[in-house]
Amino acid sequence: MALAMAEAESTRNPESIRNQNRMPGWQRVLVQLFGNLWVELFIGLLIVVSVVLTFVEFGLTTEQQGEPRSLLLYRIQIANQALTWFFVLELVLRYLKTLSYRKFLREYWVDLIAILPSLIPGLYTAKILRLVRLLRILRLFGFVFRASSSFPNVIKRGAVEYVIVCGLICLTVLMGTGAMTLFEGTGGARMSAREAFWFSIYTLFAGEPIPAAPLTFGGRVVSVIVMFMGLTIFAMFTGTITAFMVDQLRTKGRVVEVDQIQDHIIICGWNTKAEIIVGEYRAAQRTRTTPIVVVAQLDEPPNLAATTQAHLSFMEDDFTRVSALEAAGIHRAHTCVILSDTMRGRSVQDADARTILAALTVERLNPDIYTCAELHNSEYAPHLQMGDVNDYVVSSEYSAYLLAQAALHRGLMGVFSELLTHQRGNQFYRVPLPDSWVGKAFDQLLIHLRKEHNALLVAVHGATSEVVVNPVSYEFQAGDEVVVIADHRLDLA
Repeated sequence: MALAMAEAESTRNPESIRNQNRMPGWQRVLVQLFGNLWVELFIGLLIVVSVVLTFVEFGLTTEQQGEPRSLLLYRIQIANQALTWFFVLELVLRYLKTLSYRKFLREYWVDLIAILPSLIPGLYTAKILRLVRLLRILRLFGFVFRASSSFPNVIKRGAVEYVIVCGLICLTVLMGTGAMTLFEGTGGARMSAREAFWFSIYTLFAGEPIPAAPLTFGGRVVSVIVMFMGLTIFAMFTGTITAFMVDQLRTKGRVVEVDQIQDHIIICGWNTKAEIIVGEYRAAQRTRTTPIVVVAQLDEPPNLAATTQAHLSFMEDDFTRVSALEAAGIHRAHTCVILSDTMRGRSVQDADARTILAALTVERLNPDIYTCAELHNSEYAPHLQMGDVNDYVVSSEYSAYLLAQAALHRGLMGVFSELLTHQRGNQFYRVPLPDSWVGKAFDQLLIHLRKEHNALLVAVHGATSEVVVNPVSYEFQAGDEVVVIADHRLDLA
């Protein structure tokens, strides 16, 4: 499992990509080979076949009459040996891929133990050691981890727990069947492989030896282990289902289906500002019911207020990946806000690099979307401007500007506090200018807004020019939009 998570992380780690570029050509081929999903699926299928053949072989060598079907047993042993040498070749290639025996032993020690009895004749003749080959089934955990990114979001959240529970059940039944056949299939007990199989299942789920306690000491030890595993698996299964049901009840009616929405808002990343942003969208009248999709690498969705969680959906993924943005509906979205992501120990420089990468990717996927990004360093702003990113905010500089203005002009923070939030008082609004005002002067609209709407005209956003704040003289043109201060959104038509 550690191997699976390490390999999954390496596909997104820039340092790993740089290391791969420094590898020899043959080593890069091996990395690409074992990173292919179809190769992993083929190896997983061979592991299942190997486990089944090992189980059948063990059953044939412990038949009641003591005389196994020689031809069938011989063929199965040949097939098992061929699969074992295939896994040996696979492990050799995986070692060549890493070229680090410490890393190789740390990640593949279970596989080495599984193939060891088949390579040493003295160990292979010991029936109990043949059961060690069943440990290969643990390799299937890695495949599920690597393939879990394509699972539906509901399944993905509990994929680890589901795989562990199912794997423990299969491994316990297989190991219990083999061990019970070994200990109870000899002497006066005479338990067949089929009886040992059902004994393991009944004992696992019932929590007591069924139909009766074993006769041998080894069989009793195995039955106690199977009962203990039954209690452990039941506790894990109950906890997984409980967590799933609590999560479903907590988000029922408040989480939207991403595949069924459009003109929504995408927030990339999650930090202390994200909840404020979501709250502002919910406080504004025109975006109160607009769906919001948050794409961030979170262990679990944050605990938000019920009003904030309305029409809110979380996707646990890396927002710099194209597949994650497409899954969030980037082609159908109206606005994308990219927050600085300093989680998981990322530096400020790394966070700005991820912001720029995500912003440029968003603009490439959907040129019509309105994109606003957060930066820590204004030196990186030209990258966003060249990528036609609509807006950016240098959070550290703007907070410094506010502090400076508060120190220079006492009492201004009260004005800023009201204007910068939709939750109380007056706010800034950007309003389209109707054709009837084209050709008229800025001062005319200033007086009109004050008299008719109790609003203040602040600036003009020209159709072909930058924002002009409080111009001395300005004549409106077609396509202009004005910025006003008012307590509600205006309609100038």
